[in-house]
Amino acid sequence: MQSFDYERIRADFLKGPRLNSLLPHFENIAAGRSQAPHKEVLAAPVFLEQRSEYKEYHNIFQRNIGQFYKHLCASIPFFVEEQCRLGIALYKLAQHRLSNKEAPFTYHETSSADGTNARTLAEYAQGLVRTLTDSPNPANGENFHRLCQHHYSDIHIGPPTDITPEYLAERNEHSYFKDGFDVIFENTTFQMYGPNRKAQIAYIKRILKENGLIVFCEKIMHPNYDEYQRREEIKDRFKRIYFTQSEIVQKHSQILEEMERCQVTLNSLVDAIHCHFKYAYMIWNSTNFYEVVASNDHASLQYFLSYLGQGYVPEPFLCEKSPIRPLL
Repeated sequence: MQSFDYERIRADFLKGPRLNSLLPHFENIAAGRSQAPHKEVLAAPVFLEQRSEYKEYHNIFQRNIGQFYKHLCASIPFFVEEQCRLGIALYKLAQHRLSNKEAPFTYHETSSADGTNARTLAEYAQGLVRTLTDSPNPANGENFHRLCQHHYSDIHIGPPTDITPEYLAERNEHSYFKDGFDVIFENTTFQMYGPNRKAQIAYIKRILKENGLIVFCEKIMHPNYDEYQRREEIKDRFKRIYFTQSEIVQKHSQILEEMERCQVTLNSLVDAIHCHFKYAYMIWNSTNFYEVVASNDHASLQYFLSYLGQGYVPEPFLCEKSPIRPLL
């Protein structure tokens, strides 16, 4: 098994655009000074009607949504629907895992802005799930504390590299995190720091329980750049509902061009995952955005997949014929 120099990986993270050139842009978004959507981002009624659980979860989500998360949901087509689908599946997985245990189900989202979905999941589960998120932007912390109405969620203001086994062991007030997390959600994080997915996964895998799952949510670089651009144009049709054309162009020049240099292809992501996990499934696609879930515990992964409802991404935003399929 390959060994990793975690201090070097951390140093590479700290050099990434997210903590340097992109940091002020993200602070402005989190503070509502720029790139704020001009209308609410609500899930499609046809999706919510699939399950009464989705309606309840969506109501809590809308009550919890922070400034940056509004921007995120207005930028990724049908991300609100996917957050609800994931949230309910994770809640059911937590119920299954804890059927004979008293310890809470632990959930971590990396660089997840104001932690909207983590807070929603914890509130919906009424303490069955305990969550931790992180962000290097103080404005996201302000949104978190303004909106969080319970004691089941926490946030760390700093980069994702701060969340280490040592950090968790020292959090005496939240001892349930000391053994790591049942699920980690990599929320469009790695693409902000660099393209070395193999090392990045190694770094965060240290805080995952042996039977845990990681969901990778990333904007993927298509090997055919013309196809990548075609999907970007489709995505922008969605964004025009919430942003002006000048705001879309501004974000491309300020953020997206730099982010592209840190993106990887789906094959590259899967190859990196294969270095650490035995099993992986694609579970969602929307234009250039993908979700892949991975684990070394086949049973846990299958339980999670069984709890996932039908995804909601209508054409032409759905670019994969089989959005749920094994990759490993």
